[in-house]
Amino acid sequence: MHEYSVVSELVASLLPQLDSYPGKVITVYLKKGEMRILSDWALKNAFEIIAQGTRLDEASLEIEEVEARIRCPECGYTGKAEYLDDPAFHFVIPVLTCPRCGAEVDVLSGRELYIDRVSIESPEPSQNGT
Repeated sequence: MHEYSVVSELVASLLPQLDSYPGKVITVYLKKGEMRILSDWALKNAFEIIAQGTRLDEASLEIEEVEARIRCPECGYTGKAEYLDDPAFHFVIPVLTCPRCGAEVDVLSGRELYIDRVSIESPEPSQNGT
């Protein structure tokens, strides 16, 4: 599954960033554009497996979907993309033409895939005050 390679890259880039932050990682928040054809279930499953034995072990992955928004340079439409919803596709497919005039559009959002933030539990202070 493609989700495993995506999560592997995300974890590999995140782990070095955590070196300067002590404490247990509780939650990793991922922003995923709705145009990304990735299964949330497969992303979470891949995260659980890939995180084993790392500082992310036992952390949860929370996925926040980013709405697809488009802008038409021809008529000025700005808003949501329309979708083809055919069961044969297994996913809804965005239509990247203007719903008003049919021209090609610029995608403003909906393709994102990045770690937005990480929740870390502060470590307990040691008894000797350090």
